[in-house]
Amino acid sequence: MNIYINEQKLDTKLDGETNLGQVLDEIQKWIESNGKYLRHFTVNGLEFNRSDLTQVSIEKTERLDLFVGEELDVIEDSLIEVDNYVDKVGSTLVGRDSLTEKETTDLKEGIPWIVSMIESTKKILNLNLSLIHPMGKGKNVEEIISSLLSGMETLDGTTSIENFLEDLRDIKLFLMDLSARLAVMRMDEADLVQIIQNFVNEKDKVIKDFMLVNENFQSGKDHLATEILADAVGRLNGLISALVSIQTRHPEILWNEIELSDKKLIDEVNVLNATLTNIAVAMEKNDIVYAGDILEYELPELLEALVPFLDQVLVKVKN
Repeated sequence: MNIYINEQKLDTKLDGETNLGQVLDEIQKWIESNGKYLRHFTVNGLEFNRSDLTQVSIEKTERLDLFVGEELDVIEDSLIEVDNYVDKVGSTLVGRDSLTEKETTDLKEGIPWIVSMIESTKKILNLNLSLIHPMGKGKNVEEIISSLLSGMETLDGTTSIENFLEDLRDIKLFLMDLSARLAVMRMDEADLVQIIQNFVNEKDKVIKDFMLVNENFQSGKDHLATEILADAVGRLNGLISALVSIQTRHPEILWNEIELSDKKLIDEVNVLNATLTNIAVAMEKNDIVYAGDILEYELPELLEALVPFLDQVLVKVKN
């Protein structure tokens, strides 16, 4: 039997293993000991369930292919799987007023899997789920997860199923947001550094854009204000994702100790996230006055305070 990892033949000998399940277990231990992760595998070019491998003998296997990646690769694979699963569940439940026993059982396995994936991604991306509102309003991600977990227990009528579908749609939007954040984190380090540098260079423009949002709302140009706001918030989320990715790639730097005038970088980023959430909540309530005050007075001050920290990040990474 020939074993390949990412199309490269592995020079190894078997040590008493009799089935592919045992072989895969041993190779996976070695892969993970080297800081990598198994993404998927094929046997003689065919996909197999992991649980079936104990029934596959080594003698009948000509080639075992393993595809290995980094932690972000595995998260990205999981996001795709979860996204497909959410679509499948959604299309199954639309227009229904009850579920079969098997569908209920499957959901009770599937929803915790979604939650597990989100929790893993949260740790990697350093996210505070209580501050993220997928719709820009309504429930945050923590509340949506709680609602999904409780809702799957009582899908016994049209109303409960429709509420469950609403939560699924919000999760779908959140998955799209995670994919966008991961795309930033997959960039080359030079591109990540450039995102941070561009923000430092264009800080005044970003602040001006947020103030233009307030001006356009006050002038009754809500559509234009919303477009400017979405673009500016997207730029800030890109910046935050770039910072998280840089920190992940440089564990040797003591990020928690970056401090200026008794303030820490991590605290400034958390305050920025919370402020963006407050803007979203104010917009949801159509409280233009409160949103305007944040955009014109609070946010510019926060962005001004953040720039010296970003300068420190750039210096440490370039050194």
